[in-house]
Amino acid sequence: MSNAVAATLPASDSGEGLLTVRICWRNLWRNRRRTWLTAGGIAFAVFLVVFIMAFQLGQYDIMMDNATSLMAGHIQVQAADYIEDNRFEDTIENAASVLEVIRSTPGVVAAAPRAETFALVSVGERSFGAQVLGLDIEAESATVRFIRMLASGRTIAGPDDAVLGSVLARNLGVDIGDEVVVLGTGKEGGVAALVMNVVGLLETGMTDLDRVVMLAPLATVQDAFGLVDQIHTVVIKTSELAQSEKTVDRLRKRLPVDLSVRGWDKVLPELVQGIEVDRLGGRIMYGIIMMLVVFSVVNSFIMTVFERTREFGMLRAIGMRPTKIIVMVQWEALFVSLLGIGIGLICASLLILWLMNVGIYLGEAMEDYATQFYMPDRMYPAFSLEALLTAPVVMLIGTQLAAILPALRIRRLRPVDALRDE
Repeated sequence: MSNAVAATLPASDSGEGLLTVRICWRNLWRNRRRTWLTAGGIAFAVFLVVFIMAFQLGQYDIMMDNATSLMAGHIQVQAADYIEDNRFEDTIENAASVLEVIRSTPGVVAAAPRAETFALVSVGERSFGAQVLGLDIEAESATVRFIRMLASGRTIAGPDDAVLGSVLARNLGVDIGDEVVVLGTGKEGGVAALVMNVVGLLETGMTDLDRVVMLAPLATVQDAFGLVDQIHTVVIKTSELAQSEKTVDRLRKRLPVDLSVRGWDKVLPELVQGIEVDRLGGRIMYGIIMMLVVFSVVNSFIMTVFERTREFGMLRAIGMRPTKIIVMVQWEALFVSLLGIGIGLICASLLILWLMNVGIYLGEAMEDYATQFYMPDRMYPAFSLEALLTAPVVMLIGTQLAAILPALRIRRLRPVDALRDE
């Protein structure tokens, strides 16, 4: 008994539906080569999109983690006016009590106070402008990691110790053990002067930062520049970067209204913009890949409809409704797409699982570039629902649409003409 005749036999509603599904599955293997080519195209598209998207999302996670853990932190608290004008005078008053509130807020793991100013750093006849950061070394080490990125020497231990950026030190012609003179303007307008001992050289890999930064003890900077229990910034590390926005909301409710609480996305807008631009480019590429595969599926089902014209004409002649024939074609398209999606997901998942452990080494030539964009020297993918669902869902819908377009020809099919088709 042929599949076409079997589909028309009387049956119960549930039995008829099951029989139709079985027949549609068997119909796929009447032309095995076409079925495997169509499923292979879908599998390739799913594999490629899932694999690339997993790498893309993995790099975003790494970029965000590296950027925030380097120096910016997950959250920053500053005076609202300081964000607008970056003036030395716009400080956080009563720093000790503000820090106590911040550190007692749920979600906060560590908080580091900073006093920030620009001053002239001199050695002999050489002078260069520098960004002087007054830091609580213990709190800073628990919050971010740039303080530990020393090219040589040691970190700050005494009140007269200073760590210079490696490029700044080279420009000044100083090394570990030398003295530097710092001249700036205090909060009340007076002259602030410091003589500091260079105990370490900082090398973050970011030339712009290494060219200007000078690290000094927080208390020393506060005393020299007239900051009595005042700071400019509190850098905060939360328990989880993805949940930091909730901590931002809690801090806004607990801190004075004249203080601005910003999440990492507001502190590092250029990073967010870079991710969004890259994400948009990726979506365009994914769309092109999946569109090409959908067109190949359309071609496959056009050939299916033309080759089975006599079969469909016979089904029409013995009383089967055109809608039911179209449903059969849609079932076949569903099976082909599920077969391709399954193969693609399995292959992509196995490769992603392996690369999550070993990564892909970028090479020495890419190390400087990777550092500049807050990336490690290896690329690692990351599993996510977005990566695992986007391509399968799009291909599933696309395949169904691709199958229904040629199947609509069945509605216009005249049984007499179809049975004469050669």
